[in-house]
Amino acid sequence: MSAMLASLFSLLPLALGAQQCPAMLDPAVDPALACYVDDTPGCPEDRAHCFGVHLHVVVTEGGPAQTPAWLRAELEHAFWLFEPADVGFQIVAVDRVEPSFAHMATREQRDAIGKQRFTRGVIHVFLVERLDDVDVPGEQIRGVHWRQRSNTDKRWVILSKIGSKIVMGHEFGHFFGLPHSTYTRSVMNKAPRKSPPWERRVFVDEELKIVRQRRDAMRDSAMLIPQKPRSSPKRDDPRGSPLGE
Repeated sequence: MSAMLASLFSLLPLALGAQQCPAMLDPAVDPALACYVDDTPGCPEDRAHCFGVHLHVVVTEGGPAQTPAWLRAELEHAFWLFEPADVGFQIVAVDRVEPSFAHMATREQRDAIGKQRFTRGVIHVFLVERLDDVDVPGEQIRGVHWRQRSNTDKRWVILSKIGSKIVMGHEFGHFFGLPHSTYTRSVMNKAPRKSPPWERRVFVDEELKIVRQRRDAMRDSAMLIPQKPRSSPKRDDPRGSPLGE
């Protein structure tokens, strides 16, 4: 009897997830990850350019590396950053990554995590538990835009679960062609400073020009394929350097 009750209780979160996250019914979506689709926003309808994000989540015995609510905050801040470029993003696919990638300690792991998963048309984002600074032993970073070293046309974003809501937008800035900068107002400037606060840092005009050029070039080459905005869940808005590389 106790074994039967334990089995029933183990199915309860799955049943609740089915009610809350209809994407669970999609055979292409891992049921445990359905809420990363349903509880995150679609592209803002006023954006001329909507691009898809294929999310890859490390899942260990303790569960996924981070929560849908965390991802939602990342996307919403990226919306704000990219508004002047008329760009939005939305999750179009999600799958799990094996626990061996939970702790990303080496360049070889950064290559391996995306080597067989990369496809053109979307931005591939990997969510992991720990992302080490490969240049400073013992230190962690919050995110990285990574190019596969044997083929730099293949590239993806890796986010650590410790990242603030700023990190995805910063790494997407790299994806759209931006280097680190020295502009005081720029989110691409990692130099320590108190003003403006991180959440108010932006892409400056010079950077927006590059973002728009890369946006159009990636669209025209099908590196990114425009998506139709999907409806967003009706929920209340969630409201040192917090960045990665």
